[in-house]
Amino acid sequence: MLTSPIANAGDKVLVLGNPAATAQSMQQLHTEVSGAVGRAGKVSFEQIDRLDKISLQPLAHTLALSGFTSPSAFAHSHSTLCALLAALSLGSTLRLKEPVLADSFTAASVLESIAASLPSHFRSRVPTRTAAQLLTDVKLAGFVDASIASVTPVSDTELREWCSAQCWAIGVNQDESKAAAAVDMLIAGWSGRVQIVEVVAKRPAYSVGAVSKLSFGKRKATASATAAAAVPLSAAKVEPVPEKKKVWLISANDDDDDVELEDDEMLLDEEDKKVPVIVPACGDAVAEGKKKKACKNCSCGLADEIEAEDAAIVARIEAEVVVVKPPKKAPTSSCGNCYLGDAFRCGSCPYLGMPAFKPGETVTLGGNLLNDDI
Repeated sequence: MLTSPIANAGDKVLVLGNPAATAQSMQQLHTEVSGAVGRAGKVSFEQIDRLDKISLQPLAHTLALSGFTSPSAFAHSHSTLCALLAALSLGSTLRLKEPVLADSFTAASVLESIAASLPSHFRSRVPTRTAAQLLTDVKLAGFVDASIASVTPVSDTELREWCSAQCWAIGVNQDESKAAAAVDMLIAGWSGRVQIVEVVAKRPAYSVGAVSKLSFGKRKATASATAAAAVPLSAAKVEPVPEKKKVWLISANDDDDDVELEDDEMLLDEEDKKVPVIVPACGDAVAEGKKKKACKNCSCGLADEIEAEDAAIVARIEAEVVVVKPPKKAPTSSCGNCYLGDAFRCGSCPYLGMPAFKPGETVTLGGNLLNDDI
């Protein structure tokens, strides 16, 4: 599947699958990754379309793989890249595969012609950016050292398979003739212009808000001392330092007996010596921008007015609040492989820990498994 080693021994790998991946491709990737990381490593599975519904454990993985389960037909949104960044530990690696276009003109012209046949919730799956734009989006998500590791052209047969309902859903809401016409139009416009690129990037080795002390002053002082030591004393010119004039200087020898000072008490009258008393009136704000407050024994009606305003605000908020009770819904499978067992289930699968079962069958524990051992 890969020309270079997919993982190193001891890695904690997060593998992202997709809704169109088969159980055989997932099992093949799981076997390859498990063999590479060994007993000291760990492999976790999730689905790319479930990242907006779950919370991945932060800083828990040293490697993230996305797009390595066939088909590699799904694009990575900004929220998906940010979720992968948060799940990786500092300095860890991201490897993803994604289809890109040879030029942005191809995306603008073809997508405009098939926009009516493409459901809005499937438009994020169709490639709309070039390899350079993908690298830019990876860097904007917070990754560094992003580069293209490999480029693989996509054949027309693969494009036709990707137009199915499980991948891009081209013409899924139209009749067969219009759906086939939309698929033919896309393949005619994108033939030879779609490539699968593998991007390798790293999470920075520092966290947000990290600080580091810069010793610019120390290096400047060291450089000045080194330069001064390099000049011999015989060659150095000693210039006299001019004495700085002291404008304000009081000496103990100054004779101030002849200086007549003003009496500070004579500068103040009786009104200046009185301490001002400020009595706040009822309704005066404590500070600018603050809400008015009534006196403790308010008799002017301000307290009743404030109470009525607060009651009106509470009533308006209670009228706007709508309590919605979501209907109880049975767990649904995103990947379609829950019935195969824990080896094929995601980390957030509702059937995790249950035995394998047939599709549509209710999982029950028979016999004496529910009875006490003693």
